[in-house]
Amino acid sequence: MKTLDIVDAINALLVEKWPARTVYIDVCPTDFARPSFWLAVEKDERSDANRFLIRHNLQIRLTIYDEVDEHYETSWYRLAKDADEVMDLLTPVLVVGERHLQLTLKALPRDPDRACVQVNAVWMDIRPKPDTENTVPAADSYAIRARGDIK
Repeated sequence: MKTLDIVDAINALLVEKWPARTVYIDVCPTDFARPSFWLAVEKDERSDANRFLIRHNLQIRLTIYDEVDEHYETSWYRLAKDADEVMDLLTPVLVVGERHLQLTLKALPRDPDRACVQVNAVWMDIRPKPDTENTVPAADSYAIRARGDIK
């Protein structure tokens, strides 16, 4: 499972629930459409879990942009409702291919026109086997030579 697979699975859920909204992935242009979403990977770490497994730690920021009126005013009530719906949408187990992920969600402080949700995913993968074609073959014999006075 790759990082982009998880981003695509979250994107699919957002598009299914809000088909009229644009979902920007990774880069949000300066002249973006409102209302919309922005998915940005903030952290993608891999570390040793043990000698057989690699631990993946992924952090995604999901920004919810509210629509604005002709005076550039937004509705805090509508934005709060959208943020709650996003949290409810991502609370069940996320199916990514044949894997199932339980996401950890955290609502971040809101601005008047946007709300952010931090999405965390942690999973284990089997450690890749070393490439045997590029490894140096083992020696089939060796010799030791000593010089100097040995006392």
